[in-house]
Amino acid sequence: MARANRSAYLECALDVLAEAGSEGLTIAELCSRLGVTKGSFYHHFSGMPEFVTALLEFWEEQRSQRLIAASEAESDPAARFTLLLDIAMGLPHEAEAALRAWGRSSAEVRAVVERVDEARERHLAATMRLVGLPEERAVVRARMAMAVLVGTQQRENPVRVDGLRAMLEELNADVQVAVYPRTIP
Repeated sequence: MARANRSAYLECALDVLAEAGSEGLTIAELCSRLGVTKGSFYHHFSGMPEFVTALLEFWEEQRSQRLIAASEAESDPAARFTLLLDIAMGLPHEAEAALRAWGRSSAEVRAVVERVDEARERHLAATMRLVGLPEERAVVRARMAMAVLVGTQQRENPVRVDGLRAMLEELNADVQVAVYPRTIP
Protein backbone atom coordinates (compact mmCIF):
# COMPACT_ATOMS: atom_id res chain seq x y z
CA MET A 1 0.00 0.00 0.00
CA ALA A 2 1.20 3.50 -0.80
CA ARG A 3 1.39 6.37 1.66
CA ALA A 4 -0.25 9.72 1.12
CA ASN A 5 0.14 13.00 2.95
CA ARG A 6 -2.49 15.72 3.37
CA SER A 7 -1.39 17.57 0.26
CA ALA A 8 -1.67 14.44 -1.87
CA TYR A 9 -5.31 14.09 -0.80
CA LEU A 10 -6.00 17.75 -1.53
CA GLU A 11 -4.34 17.70 -4.97
CA CYS A 12 -6.15 14.46 -5.76
CA ALA A 13 -9.44 16.06 -4.73
CA LEU A 14 -8.97 18.80 -7.34
CA ASP A 15 -8.48 16.09 -9.97
CA VAL A 16 -11.61 14.27 -8.81
CA LEU A 17 -13.60 17.51 -8.88
CA ALA A 18 -12.35 18.24 -12.40
CA GLU A 19 -13.37 14.82 -13.65
CA ALA A 20 -16.45 13.91 -11.59
CA GLY A 21 -17.67 17.04 -9.81
CA SER A 22 -18.51 17.25 -6.14
CA GLU A 23 -20.72 14.16 -6.39
CA GLY A 24 -17.65 12.07 -7.24
CA LEU A 25 -15.60 13.40 -4.36
CA THR A 26 -15.75 10.56 -1.86
CA ILE A 27 -13.33 9.05 0.60
CA ALA A 28 -13.43 5.80 -1.35
CA GLU A 29 -12.57 7.57 -4.62
CA LEU A 30 -9.69 9.50 -3.07
CA CYS A 31 -8.25 6.38 -1.45
CA SER A 32 -8.63 4.36 -4.63
CA ARG A 33 -6.82 6.97 -6.72
CA LEU A 34 -4.05 7.32 -4.16
CA GLY A 35 -3.74 3.58 -3.60
CA VAL A 36 -4.27 3.88 0.16
CA THR A 37 -6.75 2.56 2.71
CA LYS A 38 -9.55 4.54 4.28
CA GLY A 39 -7.55 4.35 7.49
CA SER A 40 -4.94 6.54 5.82
CA PHE A 41 -7.59 9.14 5.06
CA TYR A 42 -8.80 9.09 8.67
CA HIS A 43 -5.21 9.45 9.87
CA HIS A 44 -5.17 12.88 8.20
CA PHE A 45 -8.81 13.98 8.43
CA SER A 46 -11.60 13.28 10.91
CA GLY A 47 -14.11 12.90 8.07
CA MET A 48 -15.49 14.54 4.97
CA PRO A 49 -16.56 17.83 6.63
CA GLU A 50 -13.00 18.47 7.87
CA PHE A 51 -11.61 17.37 4.52
CA VAL A 52 -13.86 19.77 2.59
CA THR A 53 -12.79 22.65 4.82
CA ALA A 54 -9.13 21.72 4.30
CA LEU A 55 -9.68 21.43 0.54
CA LEU A 56 -11.25 24.87 0.36
CA GLU A 57 -8.41 26.37 2.44
CA PHE A 58 -5.87 24.64 0.18
CA TRP A 59 -7.51 25.92 -3.01
CA GLU A 60 -7.79 29.45 -1.67
CA GLU A 61 -4.18 29.47 -0.46
CA GLN A 62 -2.54 27.69 -3.39
CA ARG A 63 -4.66 28.90 -6.30
CA SER A 64 -5.38 32.43 -5.15
CA GLN A 65 -3.39 33.89 -2.26
CA ARG A 66 -0.05 32.35 -3.27
CA LEU A 67 -0.49 33.37 -6.90
CA ILE A 68 -1.52 36.91 -5.99
CA ALA A 69 1.58 37.17 -3.76
CA ALA A 70 3.78 35.96 -6.63
CA SER A 71 2.25 38.60 -8.86
CA GLU A 72 2.70 41.33 -6.25
CA ALA A 73 6.38 40.40 -6.01
CA GLU A 74 6.77 41.46 -9.66
CA SER A 75 7.56 45.17 -9.49
CA ASP A 76 7.36 45.89 -13.22
CA PRO A 77 3.69 46.59 -14.04
CA ALA A 78 3.95 45.26 -17.61
CA ALA A 79 5.63 42.05 -16.46
CA ARG A 80 3.01 41.67 -13.72
CA PHE A 81 0.23 42.03 -16.25
CA THR A 82 1.79 39.29 -18.39
CA LEU A 83 2.40 37.08 -15.35
CA LEU A 84 -1.27 37.35 -14.38
CA LEU A 85 -2.30 36.20 -17.83
CA ASP A 86 0.02 33.19 -17.51
CA ILE A 87 -1.33 32.45 -14.02
CA ALA A 88 -4.90 32.53 -15.32
CA MET A 89 -3.99 30.01 -18.02
CA GLY A 90 -2.51 27.63 -15.43
CA LEU A 91 -5.48 27.50 -13.08
CA PRO A 92 -7.22 24.14 -12.57
CA HIS A 93 -10.14 25.32 -14.71
CA GLU A 94 -12.30 22.20 -14.60
CA ALA A 95 -11.85 21.88 -10.82
CA GLU A 96 -12.77 25.54 -10.41
CA ALA A 97 -15.91 25.03 -12.50
CA ALA A 98 -16.83 22.11 -10.24
CA LEU A 99 -16.21 24.21 -7.12
CA ARG A 100 -18.47 26.95 -8.49
CA ALA A 101 -21.20 24.42 -9.27
CA TRP A 102 -20.82 22.91 -5.79
CA GLY A 103 -21.10 26.40 -4.32
CA ARG A 104 -24.68 26.60 -5.55
CA SER A 105 -25.65 23.95 -3.00
CA SER A 106 -23.05 24.50 -0.26
CA ALA A 107 -22.80 27.75 1.69
CA GLU A 108 -19.29 26.85 2.85
CA VAL A 109 -18.04 26.34 -0.71
CA ARG A 110 -19.91 29.42 -2.00
CA ALA A 111 -18.30 31.64 0.65
CA VAL A 112 -14.78 30.56 -0.31
CA VAL A 113 -15.46 30.86 -4.06
CA GLU A 114 -16.80 34.39 -3.52
CA ARG A 115 -13.78 35.30 -1.39
CA VAL A 116 -11.37 33.97 -4.03
CA ASP A 117 -13.18 35.79 -6.84
CA GLU A 118 -13.22 39.06 -4.90
CA ALA A 119 -9.49 38.80 -4.08
CA ARG A 120 -8.62 38.01 -7.68
CA GLU A 121 -10.77 40.86 -8.97
CA ARG A 122 -9.29 43.37 -6.50
CA HIS A 123 -5.78 42.32 -7.48
CA LEU A 124 -6.57 42.57 -11.20
CA ALA A 125 -7.99 46.06 -10.71
CA ALA A 126 -4.89 47.12 -8.76
CA THR A 127 -2.66 45.77 -11.52
CA MET A 128 -4.67 47.54 -14.20
CA ARG A 129 -4.27 50.78 -12.28
CA LEU A 130 -0.52 50.16 -12.25
CA VAL A 131 -0.48 49.92 -16.04
CA GLY A 132 -2.28 53.21 -16.35
CA LEU A 133 -6.03 52.66 -16.28
CA PRO A 134 -8.05 55.09 -14.17
CA GLU A 135 -9.79 53.62 -11.11
CA GLU A 136 -13.26 53.23 -12.63
CA ARG A 137 -11.98 51.60 -15.83
CA ALA A 138 -9.62 49.35 -13.88
CA VAL A 139 -12.47 48.06 -11.71
CA VAL A 140 -14.76 47.45 -14.68
CA ARG A 141 -11.97 45.83 -16.74
CA ALA A 142 -11.06 43.53 -13.83
CA ARG A 143 -14.70 42.52 -13.48
CA MET A 144 -14.90 41.83 -17.21
CA ALA A 145 -11.72 39.72 -17.11
CA MET A 146 -13.12 37.68 -14.23
CA ALA A 147 -16.39 37.23 -16.15
CA VAL A 148 -14.44 35.92 -19.14
CA LEU A 149 -12.47 33.53 -16.93
CA VAL A 150 -15.44 32.20 -14.97
CA GLY A 151 -17.71 32.12 -18.01
CA THR A 152 -15.17 30.12 -19.98
CA GLN A 153 -14.72 27.72 -17.06
CA GLN A 154 -18.48 27.18 -16.96
CA ARG A 155 -18.98 26.81 -20.73
CA GLU A 156 -16.04 24.65 -21.72
CA ASN A 157 -14.98 21.26 -20.43
CA PRO A 158 -12.12 21.04 -20.91
CA VAL A 159 -11.28 24.71 -21.09
CA ARG A 160 -9.54 25.61 -24.33
CA VAL A 161 -6.69 27.61 -22.82
CA ASP A 162 -5.62 29.10 -26.15
CA GLY A 163 -9.13 30.47 -26.67
CA LEU A 164 -9.26 31.83 -23.11
CA ARG A 165 -5.90 33.53 -23.60
CA ALA A 166 -7.09 35.05 -26.89
CA MET A 167 -10.24 36.46 -25.26
CA LEU A 168 -8.32 37.97 -22.33
CA GLU A 169 -5.68 39.41 -24.66
CA GLU A 170 -8.40 40.94 -26.84
CA LEU A 171 -10.20 42.33 -23.79
CA ASN A 172 -7.00 44.06 -22.75
CA ALA A 173 -5.53 44.82 -26.17
CA ASP A 174 -5.52 48.58 -25.59
CA VAL A 175 -3.81 48.10 -22.21
CA GLN A 176 -1.15 45.88 -23.75
CA VAL A 177 -0.52 48.34 -26.57
CA ALA A 178 0.09 51.03 -23.96
CA VAL A 179 2.40 48.70 -22.04
CA TYR A 180 4.08 46.95 -24.97
CA PRO A 181 4.18 49.27 -27.97
CA ARG A 182 3.82 47.13 -31.09
CA THR A 183 3.89 47.87 -34.76
CA ILE A 184 0.35 47.46 -35.99
CA PRO A 185 0.22 46.24 -39.62
